[in-house]
Amino acid sequence: MRIADLDTPSLLVDLDRLEANLDRMARIVRSADLHLRPHTKTHKTPEIAKMQLARGAAGITVAKIGEAEVMADAGIDDIFIAHQVVGEKKIERLVELAKRVKVAVGVDSMDAAAPLSTAFALQGMRLPVLLEVDVGLRRCGVSAEEAPLLAREINTLPGLNLAGVFAYAGQVYAARNENEVAGIAAFECRTLTEVVQHLSHLAPVEGWVSGGSTPTAAHYTAGCGLTEIRPGTYVFNDRMQIDRWSARPEDCALTVLATVVSTPEPGRAVLDAGSKSLSTDQAPESPGYGMLKEDSGAVLVKLNEEHGFLDLSNAELKLRVGDRVEVIPNHCCTTVNLHDELVAVRKGEVVETWRIAARGKVK
Repeated sequence: MRIADLDTPSLLVDLDRLEANLDRMARIVRSADLHLRPHTKTHKTPEIAKMQLARGAAGITVAKIGEAEVMADAGIDDIFIAHQVVGEKKIERLVELAKRVKVAVGVDSMDAAAPLSTAFALQGMRLPVLLEVDVGLRRCGVSAEEAPLLAREINTLPGLNLAGVFAYAGQVYAARNENEVAGIAAFECRTLTEVVQHLSHLAPVEGWVSGGSTPTAAHYTAGCGLTEIRPGTYVFNDRMQIDRWSARPEDCALTVLATVVSTPEPGRAVLDAGSKSLSTDQAPESPGYGMLKEDSGAVLVKLNEEHGFLDLSNAELKLRVGDRVEVIPNHCCTTVNLHDELVAVRKGEVVETWRIAARGKVK
């Protein structure tokens, strides 16, 4: 089957671009003497996770237990849940998951840590936990100043093993230039290094120091203080990564194949892909909701549920009803979660179709 034979909208991944992205990140982490623990919330697809592991990833990162369960069912046995696991039902599932794979979770309070301690101690098990440190995003995490005291308290709890610290410097998406991106990466490393040094006097940890993101990945060096990084978006890339200087348009492996259903006036076309097929997230600088792979001057300026409004006023491309186009989305992670299947293609040919097995696993 060729791409032209697919119905639309369809979610495509260009295998040549995907493999190049995976290989590039593997080289980056090797050159910085780091481990790679990619965040699979981007692709939610076990087949891609296994491609990452085959290229040397030490394990994977997920956001939710549901994602971890899917990956464990696929045979992946080293998983970090970079989130706080709160609630009796979730903790019960976590205990069962930990009986069959190596799993660690994040904590940033005694309120979250204590129930985990009780549940795992009752089973005679020890759960590795990483203390989350806020390095500027102001989402979850304790401050660097508060971290030693909390670490000491966690170390008194049975059933838990304080394995290290982690952070996410998500404020990088507000960076105004590459120097600011590098500065954010340096601040993240410096802060986590200082926390680990303080913990060595108050609460021994095993030395797992986890950070990183796709925009910051290329800015780490050997001896930076981290032991691993957790980029996710790099597998596909998107307009957000283009705006953050971590990708070029030709690095974008994920597209939504759409059909032109109307050309109401010169300079405007309407696609059969709207907000039910494409992320509504905004890119930092780029306007609209996506651009065409065939012509970056063609921009989706508006989305209804089933319609995409394409502005062609700055494009060389001329479109007619029935034409097929590929849209590079602003945000690949949230676009993937809108689809059941991912069609893997190479040079215009459909190679295989993967079920997005962790789609919708938000619990």
